[in-house]
Amino acid sequence: MMETDKMSTASSVGAAERRPLLRALVIERRILFACTVLVGLCTFVWITAVCTEKWFHIEGGSGIYLAPSGVTTKGSYFLYSDSGIWEMCRHVFYPNEIPAIKHNATTHVHTTPRPFDITGMKGEPVTNCTNYLSTPLMKNGKPMDPAYDIDIANYVRTTISFAIISLFVMAMGCGFSVYTFRNPRYMFKRLAAGIHFISTSCTFVVVQVMMSAVDHMKKNLKYVYPHPAYHYFHISFFLAWFVVLVNLFAAASFLWYSRKRKGDKAATDELAMADEPTIIGR
Repeated sequence: MMETDKMSTASSVGAAERRPLLRALVIERRILFACTVLVGLCTFVWITAVCTEKWFHIEGGSGIYLAPSGVTTKGSYFLYSDSGIWEMCRHVFYPNEIPAIKHNATTHVHTTPRPFDITGMKGEPVTNCTNYLSTPLMKNGKPMDPAYDIDIANYVRTTISFAIISLFVMAMGCGFSVYTFRNPRYMFKRLAAGIHFISTSCTFVVVQVMMSAVDHMKKNLKYVYPHPAYHYFHISFFLAWFVVLVNLFAAASFLWYSRKRKGDKAATDELAMADEPTIIGR
């Protein structure tokens, strides 16, 4: 008799008493199943966000004059740029002649950066893309691409590293989430919650580093982010935030439902037995 009592503390309460517990179990399973599906979906959303060049957009309006810089020999007008995690594509306009302005009957050449309406001007619109993962061509010890910056390249390497790590961790978290439905023991839910929290942290780092890179461009790279241009974040940035929030919600949900429920606190005898103390063998 004593041995039987030690084997299990599961309660033999009636069906009426366990009916609310069963309803709560159904809600729990639905929430955790939704979290698992969303995390699995987020792996594909994350790949889409990382591989697209729609993280942030820098708008130059009707055109912002850029004086010759570095290896460039003539001025241009910055129109706008679209950026991904590792590449920025700038759309610029090269006029055939730098326009002149008249001031007090004297003609002055336009040599300082200022807004200008390029409508009707003859010239060549060009798209210049800068890949910050590649090694830039150098001339006289400086990159031939004036948009290349070593600090931005370091930001890019950080975001790429965390983006790849977070992808693998998300896939791992999705696998462990599925396993919790086969084995309801509380420790596996806590493990899944921990993995989802790591995914949240890694994806959040990518978002924060991207925001820091934009701030660095605005303060230090006038060729890439000239005054008075402005920026706004694009669809890929908000997809990344969606992934962060979904992983955070999944981590909180699995952690909340990982409480031990033994005896009459469990909805079924099977769940009560699953949360009993056990010795895990080798």
